[in-house]
Amino acid sequence: MGLVAITYKIMGADGDTDIEAVADRVRGLADDVFDIQAVELKPLAFGLRFIQLHVVMDDGEGLVDSFEGKVKGVGDIGEVEVLEIGLL
Repeated sequence: MGLVAITYKIMGADGDTDIEAVADRVRGLADDVFDIQAVELKPLAFGLRFIQLHVVMDDGEGLVDSFEGKVKGVGDIGEVEVLEIGLL
């Protein structure tokens, strides 16, 4: 089994969301299965920011969906979009 590298764009639930607090909770998702490489805050527009998340995981069945479910479960998240995905 190989490894998969995924880059996500994570938006806050609304314009009043504390995106830095959300980023801290996302960092806490790292474990033996999901290796979070980077969590960056990026500008979007009109003072809004989004989280760019880089994660590496095994290429196992259902792991990507499982991780996305965990991300959505941290709260105050509006949208999770895959920007890039590739095998390592």
